[in-house]
Amino acid sequence: MTFLTVLIAIFLAMNVGANNAAAEMEAAYRTGVRTKKEAVALIAIFVILGAIISGLPVLKTLSDGVVPARTFKSVFYVVFVVMAVAAAFDFVSSLFKVSIPTSYAIVSSIAATGIYFETLNTERFVDVLEWWFISPIAVFGIAFFAGRILVSKPAGYFRYLKDEDRIKGFLGALLTFSGCFVAFAGGANGIGKAMAPVVAAGFAGREWSLLLGGLGIAAGALIFGKSALEKGEKEIGEIGLVRAIIIELICAAALLTASMNGIPLSVSVTVTSGLIGLRCADMGIIQSLKQHHFIKIALIWVVVPFLSSMLTYSLLRILGVVLK
Repeated sequence: MTFLTVLIAIFLAMNVGANNAAAEMEAAYRTGVRTKKEAVALIAIFVILGAIISGLPVLKTLSDGVVPARTFKSVFYVVFVVMAVAAAFDFVSSLFKVSIPTSYAIVSSIAATGIYFETLNTERFVDVLEWWFISPIAVFGIAFFAGRILVSKPAGYFRYLKDEDRIKGFLGALLTFSGCFVAFAGGANGIGKAMAPVVAAGFAGREWSLLLGGLGIAAGALIFGKSALEKGEKEIGEIGLVRAIIIELICAAALLTASMNGIPLSVSVTVTSGLIGLRCADMGIIQSLKQHHFIKIALIWVVVPFLSSMLTYSLLRILGVVLK
């Protein structure tokens, strides 16, 4: 059972790597700075480093912070329910090519487990919810401010830097760095989402989980990353070198800051918030929100945690009756 559980967790880690690949290196690939092989190789290297070096705080939060580890250890099927719910949202995201914040799904599933067994650490969970609410607004605001600077007259020259051959090499190197930074931050923030249930259940230690999960995320990027780069929404790769660098640096900083505080965030939500902020600075708020179908996106962000919680609670209730 232990081997099977760890194997499922590694599979979830691979999904994290596959789903985040486009956000991490799509700009470098779309602009021709990096080939597909180079892009996925860099992702693989830096997600492992991020998971091992900075992944522990988020892993601690999800394995013993939001809900005590004893909850997972006391009832054997809890870990399978949480991972099944996470896998279900990953499957829906891949099947319908919809950007679903799967991190919201697994955190909400863990929280629902705590509610069911009356062991939820409400204070810590509220901390996570506050970050979920504030971080997209902060990323949006910073990106909007940066975008307004770029469209101002004094910065007019910099709008055309992407077309200047003499500085293209420098910008390419900077874009590669920012993409690697996002990969590092994504690995640090994503490792807990995949490996927390097996750590909480006592099937694997934290150190081994960081390594195995990091390898799983890297494998997902290597195996499925090329396809993700091709099939991504392409927007971050079409906004120009300077803007892409700014977005990636902002998002990576937000993800890494959250990771250091043990807060799991969604890479897709963070990147989308930054892109919308930058577009609002360029096109105006109303026009940009229409183009991004903001109401639909926001609705998905709200509905996913609710559905995950309800599904987890219902499964636990059914299994509690059946296996009683």
